[in-house]
Amino acid sequence: MEKYPRIEKIYEDIQKLNIQGATNVCIATFEGMKIFLEITKEREKDNFLKEFFKVGETLAHARENEPLATNGVTFLKYYFSEKFTDLQDVNSMKRELLVLCDEYLKIITDSKKELISKSEKRLQKYDKILTHCHSSTAVSLIKSIVQKKKGAEVVCTETRPLFQGRKTARVLVDGGIKTTMIVDSAAESFVIGRGNIPIEIVFIGCDEILGDGSAVNKIGSWGIGMAAHYARKPLYVVTPALKLDYHSLISNNKMEIREDRELWPEAPKGLEIYNPAFEIIDKELITGYITELGIISPEEIVSVVKKKYPWIVDKI
Repeated sequence: MEKYPRIEKIYEDIQKLNIQGATNVCIATFEGMKIFLEITKEREKDNFLKEFFKVGETLAHARENEPLATNGVTFLKYYFSEKFTDLQDVNSMKRELLVLCDEYLKIITDSKKELISKSEKRLQKYDKILTHCHSSTAVSLIKSIVQKKKGAEVVCTETRPLFQGRKTARVLVDGGIKTTMIVDSAAESFVIGRGNIPIEIVFIGCDEILGDGSAVNKIGSWGIGMAAHYARKPLYVVTPALKLDYHSLISNNKMEIREDRELWPEAPKGLEIYNPAFEIIDKELITGYITELGIISPEEIVSVVKKKYPWIVDKI
């Protein structure tokens, strides 16, 4: 990628968290592939295609736990392979790949709209909601449930060390929703009913759906899930089903470990710091996945996704 500085910049921005969120990382990955299509001088078909997918895979794997982007690259491979033999030259390949890139990005956009339309009425009865970290999809759903609803309140965590919860709070407040921010370590107390707001339900986002029905989300999510399980309150994972990583399991999943200086830039010499970005929420703690395919139990998520998106499970 050294010969493509614009693409290298995207890679660095993903790694350094200048680009955050599964959808944004996916969009950036596809932007990098489109840049390659624009600037490459390669005219041999096989070499061109190999280099194109190398760009996509490199960007999609710039950070761990980004299946929306990696599944996007798989989508391109899956559907382009059906048309490859009919394409006579690199220019015709470029046109087809651009169409497929835009098609996948549209699938993501449409999936978020369908997710809300298929679930919001069923969840209207909940007035006191807790959410953790920042998920644009979860926040959109929460807004659709409680906006203009008398007596509705949302509790969000600050989400250390990078304070993504502030973005959640700002979006909710700007939407006219009564919102309270709490420190991360207070979340479990609120869920079990010992905060000043009687939480009824928990919505969290998702970075990755594992092949056994468990989910990967921001560190702190497991404790919130355990509290909800103990208090017998529903915990829903709000996510496009496109985030399924069928081949990733609890036993082989690799979590991203962030830099020490995020926690304490001027830490004393000799202090050991461990800064995991994500953790697994076991399927037993999840009431259901709220997706564009409907509200699905953890036990059924793989089979439902396989019917709709076979290319995710049967990877090339």
